[in-house]
Amino acid sequence: MHQDDRVGTFPELFAEVVATRGDHIAVIAGEESLTYAELDRRSAAMASALLASGAGKGHRIGLLAPSGALWITTFCAALRIGAMITPISTLSAPQELAYIMRRSDAQTLIATRRYLSHDYADKLATAFEGLAGQQRSGFLEVLDAPYLRNVWFDDASGVGWADSVDTLMNRGSGEGAPSAALLGAVESEVVPADDALVIYTSGSTALPKAVVHTQRTIATKPRIMSGFEYFHVKPEDRTLVLPPLFWMGGVVVVLTVLATGGTMVLPNETMPEILADLIERHQVNRFIGSQSRGVIRVLEERGVDPTRILGLGTSMAKAYGLDSPKRRFPESMGYRNMGMSETFAYHHGEPLGSHIPDEEAGSVGRALPGFDAKVVSPLGEEVPAGVEGELWVRGGSLMSGFYKVERSEVFTPDGYYPTKDRVRREENGYVHFLGRLSDMIKTKGANVSRIEVAAALEKLDGVAQAIVIGLPDEAIGERIVAAVVPEDEAVLDEAVLKKELKASLSSFKIPSHIVFITSDQIPVTGTGKVNGRAFEVLMRSRLEEIGAL
Repeated sequence: MHQDDRVGTFPELFAEVVATRGDHIAVIAGEESLTYAELDRRSAAMASALLASGAGKGHRIGLLAPSGALWITTFCAALRIGAMITPISTLSAPQELAYIMRRSDAQTLIATRRYLSHDYADKLATAFEGLAGQQRSGFLEVLDAPYLRNVWFDDASGVGWADSVDTLMNRGSGEGAPSAALLGAVESEVVPADDALVIYTSGSTALPKAVVHTQRTIATKPRIMSGFEYFHVKPEDRTLVLPPLFWMGGVVVVLTVLATGGTMVLPNETMPEILADLIERHQVNRFIGSQSRGVIRVLEERGVDPTRILGLGTSMAKAYGLDSPKRRFPESMGYRNMGMSETFAYHHGEPLGSHIPDEEAGSVGRALPGFDAKVVSPLGEEVPAGVEGELWVRGGSLMSGFYKVERSEVFTPDGYYPTKDRVRREENGYVHFLGRLSDMIKTKGANVSRIEVAAALEKLDGVAQAIVIGLPDEAIGERIVAAVVPEDEAVLDEAVLKKELKASLSSFKIPSHIVFITSDQIPVTGTGKVNGRAFEVLMRSRLEEIGAL
């Protein structure tokens, strides 16, 4: 379990994979497929175009696109020149886009124009007052995103303030374009300590946090994750990647596949029938995502055995021929590891094929290579083995920090990051997860802040107070539900509130159910705070009354 130090930057990692797996298919997205050699050429062309446009090390690039060739190409190109890439959720409401674009200091935005029912030119024009009246030939001036200079859409027709990705790419070719030698020189100056990736994740306040990871983490952590002793990812694997690539889970899977020279299959729809088609057509043998039940049903109806596909109802042991009376494997890897965006996915886990002691059943494992972990009391003092406390971690693939936030506000003086996870660690190092100390709700692979959702509800007309919680849901982790106290004489409708929330919240943050209560129905503690457990009982009772549970 040693960290792979052969490469320390993404340019080094990518060059190594291209050299050994150039003719192998790297990406299948829709009807398009790219080999590693083709992805190398395409990302090099975009990297040269970005250089010709004035980008370089530290340049801040926003990426607003669904999973596909544009996303992968832009991601690789930005990392090759040492830029900082910020993937942006395609589910973002205009207010969320405005916050991320301003907070990230984005200088360049590369985006798809339309996706599903979204028109991102319209959303950006709504997010930034005065943008719609500007012309591309002039100086792009956005007071609410003051560093923004260029917006490139895959289709910029009718948008005076943006230009097309094709126009950008033309800057990287022909007379006067940066040479291959210059791009090589630029890549050689990218160093492991350079900040490279910014991922926005919901925080314990109402505003998302910007997690920053370095080139070293991007280059080395995927090799640890893909290595035989952990996840058994092999070069011949074909992995269907369902998590959106703007979330850390999606980024980690993509880099893990790239690090091994495997093939990623990126769906543009999530209907079980569509996913089953992709699995059959492209001979997928690994499935990463939360839609497994529906896909299993469709495959079984078609006479296809889903147990041959890792992630669709088969154990890790069976998939890799490791079955043994001494080795127990859960149906989901999620029960055997623990991580977060701040640690670039997992910080605790166990290698596949290892035996968890019977007395540690249910454990999330031990600290991964390079991580130093301890469990502390509310006073920050380390507690003895077997005693419950908060998990602190440092080292390993821990983030360099939160963008634009002082280190002293994030880390302890000796470099630990308080995770707000409530755990118990035994003498043998095995950690048991007991719950969260913060307000986060984990749903569909994403972190959602209760405070953020409650604040959005309380801004709506007629809402006096809102309380948001997560209820356990076997399919998606936790279901977001809310209780609303109407203002005096206000008549509120659940469907109307949900519709109004779409202006300020991404769709996955909107509560599945909203119930209406009076202020005297809210259970409180002796100090006047909401009694969490009693409130959960109340919500379950109300939801059962309407048949929602």
